[in-house]
Amino acid sequence: MLDLRNLTRRAAMRAFGLACLLLGMTGVLAAQQQQQDCNVFVGWWESPDLKPIFTPDPTPQKEDCDFQIWSWTTFAHWVQKDKTGQPAFLQLPTYGDLVSGNPARMAVGPRVLILRPRNEKAKSTSSVHQPSGGVLVDQNGRAVYYATHMDPIYFAFTQKYFGPNNYKKASPTLTYPLNATVFKTSWRIVQANEDTSKVFTTKAAIDLLESDGNGGVKLSGKIQSDVTVALVGMHVVGVVKGHPEFAWATFEQIDNAPDLPAGMNPRSPDPVNTNSFTFYKGGTPANASNVLSTNLTIDPNTQVISPITNVFRQFEYGGASAIRVADIVSMNQHSRSEITARKGEKVDTVFAHYRLIGTAWMLANTLKPGDGNMASEAIGSIDLANATLETFVQGAGNNCFGCHDTSGGSGYPGKDINQSHIILSKLPPDPRLLEAR
Repeated sequence: MLDLRNLTRRAAMRAFGLACLLLGMTGVLAAQQQQQDCNVFVGWWESPDLKPIFTPDPTPQKEDCDFQIWSWTTFAHWVQKDKTGQPAFLQLPTYGDLVSGNPARMAVGPRVLILRPRNEKAKSTSSVHQPSGGVLVDQNGRAVYYATHMDPIYFAFTQKYFGPNNYKKASPTLTYPLNATVFKTSWRIVQANEDTSKVFTTKAAIDLLESDGNGGVKLSGKIQSDVTVALVGMHVVGVVKGHPEFAWATFEQIDNAPDLPAGMNPRSPDPVNTNSFTFYKGGTPANASNVLSTNLTIDPNTQVISPITNVFRQFEYGGASAIRVADIVSMNQHSRSEITARKGEKVDTVFAHYRLIGTAWMLANTLKPGDGNMASEAIGSIDLANATLETFVQGAGNNCFGCHDTSGGSGYPGKDINQSHIILSKLPPDPRLLEAR
């Protein structure tokens, strides 16, 4: 792959040296500020098929703009239009393909988007909930739905080690291969006559719900087809050079929820914002938001659930430092401007209304089996959460590695591939069952 970013870095360094000679210290500071700006990287849009780009320095922790570039170029690559005119990620293999044993290939032609209101990694249960637990109910009283899409590299590797017999063959230090990428998406039901000009919509088949009799909801066994849904969130997770722990990025539609004002206690009785958002009614107090209800009611005919969940995003950029926030903001501005300027050439202009919240990773090549403390080892957006995927578990020190670590699961010893909950999803709860086979 042509290392476009290194070319721009060398050009930036030459400009930096010239600035030092001509402008003195003022020029030095200006050039240093320019190097911190993700906008110095130009030309990525012209790369073939908008291929994801990652060009790590020898010490990638010092120049983490690389991670923000990877996050946005990967997002742009997989939301660009395929031959059907739909975002390419919608044609990727899914959990259903994994269970059925289908080969690791993208669908030929449009495929039906199948959404469920629970995370597919979860063990069998009567109740349904979002990936972080709890049911997220939007302002119209409808549950938010989810899907997982795996690129062929991620899918093939997962398929190889899926199930108890295959899992047993994996060495503790086996990791996912370079470029393996998975996408976890969240969707809301679109209402009649709603303005959808700033959100990507498509048709989907959804599970209908009913009360579970215990303050929750469960699948009714009925499916409704041809439902218009809107994409509200996406985790973009992939292995990059030197980082088998994956880079964990998350994107949201820009109108999802307000950010908690700096310094405000998340349990404050004061309003988070006076304006209304997709998942927040203006004027709602902080302590009445992000509340996990254990007493839901549902009308099985209309599918309307009560109470509604008001949502705020506790950390605007996942708790990143000021310099890292500048990188994220810069990359958001640059990438969204590119999408708008290209007028739908490769990527639908609606995706200019999505933004990167942040990216989390660890020190290069430090992944190890049995590590249950990975959340504390995160770099970048160390408090990263998606308001529609981790609504109820936001907090200082909480990030993707809090759930996706290598400590094992279902009583199994820790392995590096434990980071994939999909692999663990089909393991029996007792490891002795493996030996009996």
